[in-house]
Amino acid sequence: METKELRRKLIKDFGQLIDDDSKLEILESFFDAINEDEKNSIVPDSHYNMVAEEREKYMSGEIQASSWEEAEQRLKNKYGF
Repeated sequence: METKELRRKLIKDFGQLIDDDSKLEILESFFDAINEDEKNSIVPDSHYNMVAEEREKYMSGEIQASSWEEAEQRLKNKYGF
């Protein structure tokens, strides 16, 4: 389903949910749960910052990385997998 179609469908479905008070309360609980999950990430922001810094170094060519195929071959050579 394309984004525009999905957006129209959700707008229609939410319109029906909002008319029913009991469903509206469930919907509010759902959104509260989503917001709470985003706030209480088990991954600290410092880790996201570190990944962003390393990505910038990689993208600028400051550091290099191996492809998965190269890493896999090194493991096979070293450990005989």
